[in-house]
Amino acid sequence: MSKRTTGVLAFLNQTHADYLADLADLVNRDCGTDYKIGVDKVADWFESRCKAWGWTIERVPQLHYGDCVIAHVKGTGQTRIMLIGHLDTIYPQGIAAIRPMRREGDKIIGPGTCDIKGGLLTGIYAVKALQQTGFDHFAELVLYFNSEEEVGSPVSQYLYAPIAKQMDAALVLEAARQNGDIVGARKGVANYRIHIHGKQAHAGVEPEKGANAILELAQRIIALHQLNGIVPGVTLNAGVIQGGIRPNVVPDDAWVDVDIRVVDNTGVQAIETAMQQLRNTPCSVPGTHLEMTGGFGFRPMAKNPNIAKLVEWAQAAANELGFSVKDAATGGVSDANVIASHGVPVLDGLGPVGGLDHGPDEYIEASSIVPRTALLALLIERICMDRTELK
Repeated sequence: MSKRTTGVLAFLNQTHADYLADLADLVNRDCGTDYKIGVDKVADWFESRCKAWGWTIERVPQLHYGDCVIAHVKGTGQTRIMLIGHLDTIYPQGIAAIRPMRREGDKIIGPGTCDIKGGLLTGIYAVKALQQTGFDHFAELVLYFNSEEEVGSPVSQYLYAPIAKQMDAALVLEAARQNGDIVGARKGVANYRIHIHGKQAHAGVEPEKGANAILELAQRIIALHQLNGIVPGVTLNAGVIQGGIRPNVVPDDAWVDVDIRVVDNTGVQAIETAMQQLRNTPCSVPGTHLEMTGGFGFRPMAKNPNIAKLVEWAQAAANELGFSVKDAATGGVSDANVIASHGVPVLDGLGPVGGLDHGPDEYIEASSIVPRTALLALLIERICMDRTELK
């Protein structure tokens, strides 16, 4: 075990109780995406802590969502790395008082423990641990705390993307999977609405004067589901449907919302081509016409050689710490998808081990906090020392 590793572990073990106290402070605050006051209070907390640790802070005000916070840590090297995580949760106002953080054996349970308060603390404690050991062989570490990831980062992704493009690598602080895996790939997601317009008529007296929008939509849904597996990794689900007003009325309006997932850009191209063909295919029910909206909101984070190298370095760090990690591909999205779409090497799932996100039993494992924070610190060190291996 290197001197650096020993120093990092010593600091993290010494501050473990502080980490847990900080986690309770954060988890026991309501900060659902739509509760700007609460998200801003979490932003205040990180702004205050990062300032106290001597880091330079930017506050990025937002009108409808919580403010973003950016911490800059300057060094003497050449490497630039972004660490990113989000301040918001999915929980409604009042839930923190109903379900405050609690401990059950090795599980630390509470709203946002896993998604993503534990990961945010892992990020700042990893950077502080490196500083405590005297490591500053980087040009800059940027810690970006965004405020509306749970609704797709509709504003902040355009704020952090220009910063990410300047980085040698980015590390996303979402939790590790329940089995301990880090995340080396995420599917891309497209959402489409297929809307059929027809003509209303009395279904019993003169149905021939109507144009049944539901009938046309049903045929379109069958065609849509035939796109499953059109290329490897493509999945499609018609998840929400609505149409008609009464059984005795020929429906003049019907629509379906469709979720599509792809693993790589081949899937993106296949789906975009297929959806354009669907748009251009004439309706088979006379008197109906189709309207289509939507597209890819998140491009896939496909595992490439640079991501594979980050995985390799993370595995080497874990081995030095006495455990092993694997990387997983997941169907969910995060800010990693946005960053990967700009060609920046990115790795995700670098927070503590946890699970059951968005539910009453959401948790992280207490025993994973120190080793996973140390892993992140050592991964940052390795990227700084060997960044020329990233292409």
